[in-house]
Amino acid sequence: MRSSSMSRSGMMMIIGIVCVLGGAAAASAESDASASVDVPFLSAYVWRGQVLTDDAVFQPSLTASTAGFSVNAWSSMNLNDTDTDGDFTEMDWTVSYDASAGSVDWGVGVVQYTFPNSTLELEDGTVEALPGTIELYVTLGLPDVPLAPTLTVYRDVDQIDGFYGMLAIGHSFTVSDRVGVDLSASLALADSDYNSGYFGYDKTALNDALFGLAVPVAVSEQLSITPSISYMFLPDSDLGDEAEASYGEKDSFYGGVTLSYAF
Repeated sequence: MRSSSMSRSGMMMIIGIVCVLGGAAAASAESDASASVDVPFLSAYVWRGQVLTDDAVFQPSLTASTAGFSVNAWSSMNLNDTDTDGDFTEMDWTVSYDASAGSVDWGVGVVQYTFPNSTLELEDGTVEALPGTIELYVTLGLPDVPLAPTLTVYRDVDQIDGFYGMLAIGHSFTVSDRVGVDLSASLALADSDYNSGYFGYDKTALNDALFGLAVPVAVSEQLSITPSISYMFLPDSDLGDEAEASYGEKDSFYGGVTLSYAF
């Protein structure tokens, strides 16, 4: 892996973007600002085919939005009995812009991944701080089409230097005035650079397939509680073998509950 200097410069870039977008949003007299807090407690941390933690995690996030611009801060804390128990091992920062053009929803964004309290063991046995990385992404969605398909393509421009694309579908319906059901599914494809960086598999291949069920329950106009369950597996058997060797698992069934509050 390359040094984390790019990640530090990336953080400065994101701070600059936040300032620019904040100024643009403030100049929009007709925009309504909003904010939300999500507090998930999950039985595992599963991300893009990687079972990063097969134990309970706490992953709070805060999002502020106005005039199509959003800034999100997300973090992950292990709740298992390890050296990192009670410490945030990941903190990610996202700046994005979302809009609609006719029947198409679209968005662009940049994500800075950072890993406090996390280390990486090198081939010579030495240990160093786990470097962060940066991704740019673009997303296109068709909300009025059945299952509302959405395609999102990520480009890592730092440590991994690869592409990851995901096609997602979903359907929501109401059970009552306060209870809903959200069904979702997604399938991803990653190039050889991406798979090599995260799995040690130097080929372009289908990445993770994910199925999810969530049941949002509105406690009030602002507060909701959402139990959820998900199942992830890797359709490419060779990539699955590499994932099992690297992360101990090549599929995962996990769930939890999320508390959400909108301002």
